[in-house]
Amino acid sequence: MHATLHPKLQLGWQYLQRLPLQPLRLVLNLLLVLLLAWLLARLSWQLVPQPVAPALPAGVSVTPAQQAPVALNNLLRYALFGQASAEVTTPAVAQVTEAPKTQLNVKLTGLVSVPGRPEAGSAIIEQRGSETTYAVGDQIEGTRSRLSQVLEDRVLLEQNGRFETLMLDGVEFTRIAQANAGLGQSDNNADYQLQAEEPIVLAAPIASGVINPDVQVQRDEILAEPMKFFDYVRVSPVQRDGQLVGYRLMAGKDAALFAQMGLQQNDLAIEINGIPLNDMQQAMRVINDLRDASEARLKIERDGEIRDILFSLSQ
Repeated sequence: MHATLHPKLQLGWQYLQRLPLQPLRLVLNLLLVLLLAWLLARLSWQLVPQPVAPALPAGVSVTPAQQAPVALNNLLRYALFGQASAEVTTPAVAQVTEAPKTQLNVKLTGLVSVPGRPEAGSAIIEQRGSETTYAVGDQIEGTRSRLSQVLEDRVLLEQNGRFETLMLDGVEFTRIAQANAGLGQSDNNADYQLQAEEPIVLAAPIASGVINPDVQVQRDEILAEPMKFFDYVRVSPVQRDGQLVGYRLMAGKDAALFAQMGLQQNDLAIEINGIPLNDMQQAMRVINDLRDASEARLKIERDGEIRDILFSLSQ
C-alpha cells in the first residue's frame, strides 16, 4: 500500500524533479562553506583569553571624580612670571667719625680730597723713602691695610673692618669728629664756604700779563682724574716751632712743566689770594673756592725771600 502525498506536496516534488541538479549542488555547497567559516571564526574568538578587571575590595564604593577647586593664591606664590625686583639704591659712604692713630711706619706726604665725598680722593704715602700714589680701595704696599677714605687733613686706613687714622705729615693728630667739624657749613672766621665740588688745581703762571698756553693744566682733565694732580705738583706741610706755616712744593713726574709754571723745588707756599695757609681747614676752603676764580695769586717763600706768582685757572 502506497501512501499518497498531499496534492500540493506532490506538485512541489514534481517541480523539484524538473530542476537541474548540478547548479543546486553548487549553491548548497557555497552555503555550507560560508556557514563553516562563520562557525570557525566564532570558535577562535572564544579561545582567546579576555582581560580580567581586578576585583574591588569589599566595602569600597566608587564615586565619580570631583574637580578640585583652583587655589589662585597658591599659584601666585610660585611667581610664574617672576618677581619685580626692588629698586637698588647705592648707599652713601658713611664717614667714620673716630679712628685711632695708625701704628704703620708710613707717612702721608700729600693728598687730594673731595669735600663731601671721602671715597673720591687720593693720597701720596711715603714708605721706606719711596712715595706711592693710592686711590681709595688700593692696598698699601707691604701691609694688609687699604686706603678707605680721604679727608681734608688725613686718610683712613681699613684692615678687616678696623679703621686707623693716618694724619698728613706735620699735622697733629686729633679726633676726626673735631678735625672735620663744620664741613659743609659756613665759617664765621672766613668768608669761604666749603662746597661739595671736585678740587681745582693751579694752572699756568701769568708772566707780564701773558698766559703761556703750552703749560696750562686742563681743568677738565684734573676733575676727571684727581690723581693727575700729582703729575704736576706734590705738596707736604711744613711746621716751625710746632705750628703749620705752609706747604712745600715739589715737582711731580713732569719736572719741566713744574719749572715752566714758575715754581722751583722746595718752594714754600704760604698764602693764596691773601689767605695764609697756616690752617689746614682754611687752606682747603681757599683751594676749593678757587674753582670759580679766573686767576690766583700764590705767595711763596724761596731762599728766604717772599715772591708772588700769578696763576691762570683753566675754565
